[in-house]
Amino acid sequence: MGLLCCALTSCEKENHLFNEDQDGLISSQQRYITLTLSDVINYYSLCSPMAKIEYLNFQNEILEFANYKKGFLPAISFNVNPVNFNRSLRLLQSPVDGSYSYVKDFSNTSSVGFTISQKIGLTGGNINIGTDLSFLNEFSTNRKSFSTTPFYVNYSQNLWGGRKLYLLEKRIMNVKNTVSVKKYCSKLAEIQSKAVELYLFALSEKLSADLSEQNMAINDTLLNIGRIKLANGHITKYDYKQIELQSLDTKYAYRQALKKYDEALCELLSYLAIDTDSLSISVPTLDLPMFLDASTIEYFVNRNNPSLLEQQTKKLEAEQNLFTAKMETRFNGSISLNYGLNQYAESFTAAYRNANKRQSISIGFQIPIWQWGINRNKRKIADNNYESSLIAVENSLREFRDDIKEYINTYNHSVCLWELSETSYRLTCDQYAVAVKGFALGELSVYELTSARQKQNETMQQYYSAMKDAYVSYFRLRSMALYDFKLEQNLEDIY
Repeated sequence: MGLLCCALTSCEKENHLFNEDQDGLISSQQRYITLTLSDVINYYSLCSPMAKIEYLNFQNEILEFANYKKGFLPAISFNVNPVNFNRSLRLLQSPVDGSYSYVKDFSNTSSVGFTISQKIGLTGGNINIGTDLSFLNEFSTNRKSFSTTPFYVNYSQNLWGGRKLYLLEKRIMNVKNTVSVKKYCSKLAEIQSKAVELYLFALSEKLSADLSEQNMAINDTLLNIGRIKLANGHITKYDYKQIELQSLDTKYAYRQALKKYDEALCELLSYLAIDTDSLSISVPTLDLPMFLDASTIEYFVNRNNPSLLEQQTKKLEAEQNLFTAKMETRFNGSISLNYGLNQYAESFTAAYRNANKRQSISIGFQIPIWQWGINRNKRKIADNNYESSLIAVENSLREFRDDIKEYINTYNHSVCLWELSETSYRLTCDQYAVAVKGFALGELSVYELTSARQKQNETMQQYYSAMKDAYVSYFRLRSMALYDFKLEQNLEDIY
């Protein structure tokens, strides 16, 4: 959680910088902040509202597992019932002649008890140790009496299956706890991946806006040159109108791109919960691994991915449900052992003297004989559900591994294209600048100039597409493997 804490501290400092304005001492340049992709990944995404929600959910899962473990510790309870007042006529039957009569009940009963309960996981049983005291006050006869159980112990369990159910539940809970830790890291990685996608989308609109602004300035110059050429008869009026139309198109494209950039930036800032209007983003440099090996990724995916562990949990739960169904529909039994002391007297001290022993043993059997095949059908349903779960698990694993292969291929391909497309984009920008000069000197036509501008737009899209595919594929693989291939660290160690 170290990086997350650092991220929260950093975000608090940044938000303070966004909101700080002391008597105009901070200049506009100091308030204007450039948001880098590294800042988004390492800090702002980790202190976003979604990250805070996932942290609270993770804490709940940790507490649930702690409650499961503490459920096998002795539980102490103290029960008090001070008032149980009754005033009514009750119908009673005489034990002598069987006749019925109404008896006036005008009494109050108070009770207090202390119990220690303990689960016995290895046998699936429960043991209870406690003491009870009851006080009866009969107002109609002005009589008082005490009933005590100074000590009692009770143990009960099923005759078969308790230990196996305990072991299955223990394995399931341990796997779920491991999954919850890895799933939390996976959720944070997905939040980072989503933030990267929003950042890159905003970057795409920014590149379009910057290019449109640059072209708009160039077209204003071309329009002036075209006006002079038209006056001197070097170009036709149609060519001049074509330049004028192109100038209007670039202005329209700039306005549209600027609007889309503002909307994309607003969506990014909303996701990261950053409240400022003075912010821009920058183009990231290629700082990702140049190649990702499929075997290395598969190793860390098999080791860390929570989805694979969840499939293991589903298998165990299906096995547990199958075993429970067999227990409920076949021969089984239960046993209950009780030992204690009790006494009854009209005074408190006498109720604890010469206590009587209270002992009982109860053994019961459940023996299904003939139920028209209902139990057999229940077991068959459980078998079918178990087999269905195994097939679904295998199918999910197959699809999951196919996705990994696709992301690996996309990433390695995109990294190779990144540098090529970036170089192509720079060259087409230079080529367009040369084309503008060539048009001014009368060496190129309007159509050649338009073609150069379209090529510039195409290479910009190729450059952005390669950048986006590389980052998106990398962070999806990162969230699947829970491993940062650039830092060569598990995300559990980073977060």
